[in-house]
Amino acid sequence: MTKFSFTILFFIVASSQNLFGQKMPSDYFDEGEKFSEAKDYKNALTSFKYIVKHYPKNTLFPKAFYNTGYLYFMDNQYDSSIVVFKSILTSNFNEKENAGGGIMDDPYTNYRHRASEILSDIYYNKKMYDTALHYFALSDTLYPYLHFCGNEYAANDIHTALTYSDLYHKLDNKDKAIECLLPAVFVTLANNSKIISELKTLLKKKKNLKRQLDNALDSIYSKTIQRDTYSYTRYYFKFLNAEIAVPSGYEDEKKKFDKDEAINDIKKTEFYKMIKNL
Repeated sequence: MTKFSFTILFFIVASSQNLFGQKMPSDYFDEGEKFSEAKDYKNALTSFKYIVKHYPKNTLFPKAFYNTGYLYFMDNQYDSSIVVFKSILTSNFNEKENAGGGIMDDPYTNYRHRASEILSDIYYNKKMYDTALHYFALSDTLYPYLHFCGNEYAANDIHTALTYSDLYHKLDNKDKAIECLLPAVFVTLANNSKIISELKTLLKKKKNLKRQLDNALDSIYSKTIQRDTYSYTRYYFKFLNAEIAVPSGYEDEKKKFDKDEAINDIKKTEFYKMIKNL
């Protein structure tokens, strides 16, 4: 259910060799990384737990603490993992600390976001779907995903929509599952084909959808979006109780919104074609 293949957090500075042969926290962290990569979770836990126990004020403590929770999770020691991740939710760990991975990995640690999402996964695996939904909602609202790339935010939007939909489906709330998918139908910076596919399955028994969608498009409305130093106008429509942003539906001093053009563009999308063919 997780968006990414969550992994341990890394130490980004190569540790220097100690002249006196005494092991430093960075040495234990390096050992933990190596054991983790070899899927030797028992010894990896021993290394990271040593830092947690003996070096609580060291800069590596937050990553080592998170890594113990992650390794408990990977080893299916869910109760121990829950204790760690719930502690992280009340911590003051820096969400924007460098995660220390490779160029294709997340740049930030996102401690509380990761913790709440993995807690959601744990309760999902326990088939406790109400609790899984609670923690996933925390990862989406109270501890949102932090990145600097629009493509990654788009991928997160798709993941979020699919996960909410899955959870509501498990809770036997089909209408809410549909409502959660709809805001992602026009995401273009990441592949949203699964959104369309899931909606096609969930909507196939509903009637008069094209007429409802056409009526919704005729009733496009605007909202003023306020940012720190500026504001702009964004356009939306309401369909099946979901508020959906019009693709490129914004205006400012340089660009005026053309409703007819926007509707014509929407009618060319895979979403509109899917609704039309149902």
